[in-house]
Amino acid sequence: MVQTLNFLLPSLYPNTLIDLSFPAPPLGLVPSIPEPIVQHLPIKYGKHQPVGRAKCMISNPPGPEDEQDQVIVADDKFQVSTIRLNPIRNSSEPENPETEETIVPPTVIKQDVIKARSKDLWAGLVGVQGGAVSALTSGQLTYHTTPSTSSSDGASDSSPSSSSSSRSIPSPIQCMTSTPLLPSSFVTAGKEVDVSIWDIERTFGSSSSEGVSKTWDNGKRKKNVLEVGQIWQAKNVPQNNLSLRQPINHLCLTYINGSPHHLVSGTKAGTIRRFDTRQRKPLSDWKVAREGGVGCIASGVGHELFFSDQSNLLASLDLRTGKILYTYSAMTATPSHLLPIPILGESVEKGGRRVGLGSISSDATFRIHTSTNPPPAQEEGSMKVKGNGNGVEGKKGEILRVVGGVGVGQGLYRGVGQRNIVPPRPLKTKTDADQGGAGENEEEEEEVDEEELWQGMDEVKDQGKLPESEDDEEYSSDSDMGEEDRVVIRSKPKKKAKKIQP
Repeated sequence: MVQTLNFLLPSLYPNTLIDLSFPAPPLGLVPSIPEPIVQHLPIKYGKHQPVGRAKCMISNPPGPEDEQDQVIVADDKFQVSTIRLNPIRNSSEPENPETEETIVPPTVIKQDVIKARSKDLWAGLVGVQGGAVSALTSGQLTYHTTPSTSSSDGASDSSPSSSSSSRSIPSPIQCMTSTPLLPSSFVTAGKEVDVSIWDIERTFGSSSSEGVSKTWDNGKRKKNVLEVGQIWQAKNVPQNNLSLRQPINHLCLTYINGSPHHLVSGTKAGTIRRFDTRQRKPLSDWKVAREGGVGCIASGVGHELFFSDQSNLLASLDLRTGKILYTYSAMTATPSHLLPIPILGESVEKGGRRVGLGSISSDATFRIHTSTNPPPAQEEGSMKVKGNGNGVEGKKGEILRVVGGVGVGQGLYRGVGQRNIVPPRPLKTKTDADQGGAGENEEEEEEVDEEELWQGMDEVKDQGKLPESEDDEEYSSDSDMGEEDRVVIRSKPKKKAKKIQP
């Protein structure tokens, strides 16, 4: 059994998921990673509709053991499906060949259909307490409840609308996120829609439609008035040097690991904006992108943040100083989704390399990268961190493996497991005796072939040139050509040019 890093990725084909496993290298030494195990898993949908191409994917929130190996997938058909997967075997479990051989395909146990508009796109899918919340760019929110264990076979899910509720909020929405530390809330942001925190019960409660008239007056939204279910909203950054208002356009959003109060967003202006939910004003707004906006971000270890822009830049940022720690070279496509990998086993020394990041890019490829541990924590006011913490500026991360043929969407890191990896069989090599015997036989065959070739050939005597018509007749009669070739040869004999006497 080999320890593996397991990922669940979208596929280019509908009704299919990709199970990807990388053998985990030793900590601190990451020269390369062996070839991964790629499995295309067709989804068994039963009485439900076939699942389309996956666009958003989250793991089921922690619950009973029957619900731990479930994922929630939003596809391009605007369907939100709850799928049961095979569990990943841990190192503590005893080996059981009988259970390992029986592979059950992913099965749809619940499915909700979203009524979307013609130009709607998915803005996000996040896990919350009791289920998940999906959002469209038009501002439509839908709360999907987790199926109970009694209805896991799909027998009681006859009416999709009975297990989901919808609500409209200010739009357009472009990103959303949540954290397990605050399971009863989620966060949204978008174009001219600043970062907002929503409470699940108040947002999807029966009184959500009664408070709409309080927040709107003559078609305009009132200032400093929160909508029903909205418990916090950030303020915009101050005006620029020309006293002009800066536009609001958030493209991505995430919580910082281990903190229920700190949020980070990436804007179309190419900045990383940091918030503290205990106050409304942004804490910082750093310009980090080379070209275009910051398309996706992911929280790393400690104060590390991974981000990418529209110029194929993938880098690591120190949230304490706003400086880039290191970048990733040889990126030929723009990452659309980042998957941070936690530290495996014991923590490695500061500045050591490890497998720390996976990315899904616009060229339908999955890349697994190395990451350098962030520098040690220092007191505020005396932090002077350069490069990657070792005093070396401009250090670049590495791409360990590239796997093509994955879908462009959101993926999952499922954790560490144990799997049987069978090494490829070596090619059969001939022994010296076999090679010697084979060589003698080949020489004999060549000699026989040459003798047969010379015996079958007629003697050719050079008796001078014959007339062209007679030469064609002898050639056509002695040759073994097919009828088509004979027709071509006999088609038109060449005419001799007559000499004109002066």
